[in-house]
Amino acid sequence: MQNKIGNRVLLFLFVSTVLSVTSISILVQSTYAQDQLSNMTESNMTLSNEAMTQTFENLSNLFGTPMYVETSHDSISSTTTNTNPLKTQDSYSATGVLREVGNVTDMATFVTTHLANGKSNSIGNGNFTTSDGDIANYTGQDVGNTDSSGVETFKGFQIFSSNPEGRLGFLDNVIGVYVYKYWPNGTTTGTIWEWK
Repeated sequence: MQNKIGNRVLLFLFVSTVLSVTSISILVQSTYAQDQLSNMTESNMTLSNEAMTQTFENLSNLFGTPMYVETSHDSISSTTTNTNPLKTQDSYSATGVLREVGNVTDMATFVTTHLANGKSNSIGNGNFTTSDGDIANYTGQDVGNTDSSGVETFKGFQIFSSNPEGRLGFLDNVIGVYVYKYWPNGTTTGTIWEWK
């Protein structure tokens, strides 16, 4: 009888010890994760004129050299499709330099839902076309923010599809991470990094 009680006490102590160690481990991991998230959030919450440069440098550090840099951007049309909430359908034509190819044309149409406080979200489709007619299509989605000076910044991703045998075949099933910025004076910048 005493042997059974002794075994139960040992089992109870063992289970209690395992649960205590597990609880402490979870607490330490949770505290570490919260600390890392806090540090990450503090370092990324810079609201200054250097924000675009900082974003470019951060994404370049993470994803390497951009795969596409826009060199010109022209709005083709903008149509209001809904007023509550405000939705616009915007089409553009742009040119840029694509890694491994050189100059390409980028044509796209995005539908943007404008939210409160200068926020927005967009979804759309477009394509890159080479001078000899090779095409890579993409679907994109982003979130936007308009700051107090009217500068619009869109951060999102694109998923590409193309003929694997074509000149743009390397884009097939590629995910692009992008930042586009529009100033009230008409200046634009657009950069896409490949998420490898």
